[in-house]
Amino acid sequence: MFSKFRFALSLLRDNCYAEDGMGTVHVADFLRDPAFISAYQKGAETGSWHGGKLRWRAYNACWAAQHALSLRGDFVECGVNRGGISRAVIDFVDFGAMNDRRFFLLDTYRGSEDVAAENKNDYQECYADVVKTFSPFQNVKVIRGLVPDTLSQLDTQEVCYLSIDMNNAAPEIAALRFFWNKLVKGAVVLLDDYSYAECFRPQKEAFDALGCELGFSVLTMPTGQGMIIKI
Repeated sequence: MFSKFRFALSLLRDNCYAEDGMGTVHVADFLRDPAFISAYQKGAETGSWHGGKLRWRAYNACWAAQHALSLRGDFVECGVNRGGISRAVIDFVDFGAMNDRRFFLLDTYRGSEDVAAENKNDYQECYADVVKTFSPFQNVKVIRGLVPDTLSQLDTQEVCYLSIDMNNAAPEIAALRFFWNKLVKGAVVLLDDYSYAECFRPQKEAFDALGCELGFSVLTMPTGQGMIIKI
């Protein structure tokens, strides 16, 4: 019994993760991966997370992007804010070095009227900062405006990575409907708010309903995210 107790304490000491609404003592080697540490730092430098930590959520996005590199197609993120996740992804997969793919970033870059009052400070005007953040990357396209109004500006026919995080069910569903037939086989869709908190339940219910219609299921993740693989 004592040896089991000591083993449990060692797990807590060496592997405990408690951030962003989740906790676990399971192995999280990526937290010590130099490539991920560098990528996460680049994302944090955008000021997207206001001093908070969401390393597991960011890692899931980096993993999804790495998976997408084995497929043909472009990357898209609907709901960018200051660009923390997309900046981490770009660093993790060295996206700037690719001349055969583009990364489309869609947002109002100032939040919207639908943002809850307690979150207003998280979504201030940031378009100029985002343009500066991504200006070194010629294959990254920053598109400003409301989704779905701006979707027609994307001249891509194949998408392998789609991130959706607009904190509102209507534009999120519109985005997935728009891209569904453009997603290549094996493409990954990352839903940031799928199971994040009870206040985001409308997104979960809407995506579950759309899944019944289009024939996909969503993997619920303890980070609050959801993941879809196009088959």
